[in-house]
Amino acid sequence: MTQEFGQKVSNANANSEGATPLRVALLLLPKDAPLPDTLANQPVRKLHVDQIEPKLTEAELTENKLAQTLEQAVSWVATGDLVCLHGAQQTLLLMPALKAAQHKLHPHAHLAALQYGQSQGSALQGALAQAKRQPDSVQCRAHIDDMNKGFDALCRLIADIAQRTIRRSESRRHYWFTEPYQGRVATLTLENTQPQQGKAQTHLAMVLTQGTGRLKARSLLSASQLFFLLPGSSEAALNQGLWALAAALDKLALSQTEPLAREMAIIELMQQNLDAFATSGPTRFVICLQAISIEALGQEITAMSQALAKVCKEKGEYRTPSGSYFSAAPLGQAKLAFVYPGVGTIYPDMLHELHSYFPALFSRLQQQGDLKAMLQADMIYQEDKADTQQMPLSKMAIAGVGASYLLTKLLVDEFAVQPHFALGYSMGEAAMWASLDVWQDPHSLIDKTLSEPLFTEEISGPLKAVRRHWQLSDKDPLEWNSFLVRCQGDDIQPLLERYPRVYLAITQGDTCVIAGCQASCQALLQELGKRGIAANRVTAMHTPPALSLQSQVQAFYHQAIMAEAAEHPVKFISAASLIDGQDGAVNEIQALSAEAIATSIAKTFCHHLDFESLIQSATHQGAALFVEVGADRQNCTLIDKILKASETPHVSVPVNARGANEVITLLKALGTLISHRVPVSLTVLQLGLKRELAKLQQRSAQGEPPLANTLFQEEV
Repeated sequence: MTQEFGQKVSNANANSEGATPLRVALLLLPKDAPLPDTLANQPVRKLHVDQIEPKLTEAELTENKLAQTLEQAVSWVATGDLVCLHGAQQTLLLMPALKAAQHKLHPHAHLAALQYGQSQGSALQGALAQAKRQPDSVQCRAHIDDMNKGFDALCRLIADIAQRTIRRSESRRHYWFTEPYQGRVATLTLENTQPQQGKAQTHLAMVLTQGTGRLKARSLLSASQLFFLLPGSSEAALNQGLWALAAALDKLALSQTEPLAREMAIIELMQQNLDAFATSGPTRFVICLQAISIEALGQEITAMSQALAKVCKEKGEYRTPSGSYFSAAPLGQAKLAFVYPGVGTIYPDMLHELHSYFPALFSRLQQQGDLKAMLQADMIYQEDKADTQQMPLSKMAIAGVGASYLLTKLLVDEFAVQPHFALGYSMGEAAMWASLDVWQDPHSLIDKTLSEPLFTEEISGPLKAVRRHWQLSDKDPLEWNSFLVRCQGDDIQPLLERYPRVYLAITQGDTCVIAGCQASCQALLQELGKRGIAANRVTAMHTPPALSLQSQVQAFYHQAIMAEAAEHPVKFISAASLIDGQDGAVNEIQALSAEAIATSIAKTFCHHLDFESLIQSATHQGAALFVEVGADRQNCTLIDKILKASETPHVSVPVNARGANEVITLLKALGTLISHRVPVSLTVLQLGLKRELAKLQQRSAQGEPPLANTLFQEEV
């Protein structure tokens, strides 16, 4: 070990303030993988994390084998060497940051400090001092009390940095948000639980910073998430496709008995299927099959085959819990409508998995605006999930629009799905205009919403608009609430005259929402003989007190629009048109302008919302395939009830659903759209399969069995 490095590492308490930050580039590689091509001819020193130089005593090896290995590795790097640390499942390549730049490599992270301490706190303090970082710059702090697990923990943390992932626990993780233009910083502290007698410095702390490299996107499809598309222009052709796939599965099962070979074979079969579908001409019908295994796929084929004749005869649809889907009456892109939910659909940890499958999308959105603020991440990803439900109206509105914005970009940019119509539930109208490239700078509304008295004081919070309407002083008590009631609005309307402080805010098929004085609402419900579900949310939207704010709402949403928005191909349907007695899209009734949009939002915001009439208007204009683009699937449930009652043919498609696997929900949505012959790009699925197959081929070449530990199965 060099004298300089010994000062950097060993004398943490004494010299950390003056120690030079380390600039060690870290790259994760699959186990025993070759070096990157640009380093192919470079000499490399190798160390195994479970082995160390023989000069160490057994006691020293037991005490600090990882620490000693890291010391040795970093000392070699200090002289310009390349070092490979080999673990049971992962290889970590270390080199000077300058060498990485010279060879045009993109490190997954940088090691900025490595310090010992008598306690976790002292070691961490020394490491931060060496790295020249303030404690509040650290967004992730990991601690391991067993150095035998230290290398896995180090590789996991590097992988998280490279995948922009924060782990709250083994089961809870989400995108690693940062402030604009700030990199990610993490610390890892290791504790020796069996220190050698007489040794005081038993803790080791490291500071890791974000590199320029990212782990590749995880594949949406794999051997445990199968997806097949079977096109055909007739029932006979579809049956032929089902039989051919069943025969291919039987052949695969007979020829491949080793698990890894079976995985590779099914991935190749899936890849061939999607490639053939993407390059073939259009057909009238498409069956989408989804399953979690080869055996389960066989069951899906059997179920679809048995249902096919009846579905084709009735021109209906067939779906299974696994996501397989077929429509014998495809609706097509011309009937496709994006539906944007309103306030209140957000939930804790929403969209927490998507970033690992769409890293480029998240990176792009973060560059375009403050993604953390757009999703109100500090509230959505709280340790206490109850905090999310107690968010103020302004933050709930922002997070709801943010979720819709992100999912819209996912569908449009990643899968090339283009709607023909768009409409919104309540404040979903604002999400509609923000998400579909109409407003020039929708991100500017985030800070305005948080500080605008309209949202913080007038129709929420102290409810100043309500106090004025009811002629109450600031000191008069006011208990406001809203209730979801299972009944028709016509049943409530006659009672409102006797309850002047109760309002019918929203009608939506067989349910409605009343709002107002909590005691009066409860009295009305008792007289009605109905039980209401309290929302416990303070908002006076869609009630008469909000009418006095219409001009203010209009001014707030008066935003500059894109130059090309006047020729926007999407037909925007607004509840405001129905208020004016017009049954048509906003941009068909008049030319699209900032004034027209602001007026539309203000009218919807301040007047009673008749969502049932809005959906009926959309169907009159040609919409029938409703894709809910936002958190959860509440609008899909409402649409199904509304249109089932009127026996209107339609299909509702959630892109997200609370409590369901995000990837599976997305794949179900894509399969449904494809079966309805909506053009969908398969590139994301195809590239994912290509990476998945390459990963399996590498394992096969190394003679490895399937990994029991999936920690490091992400693409590198």
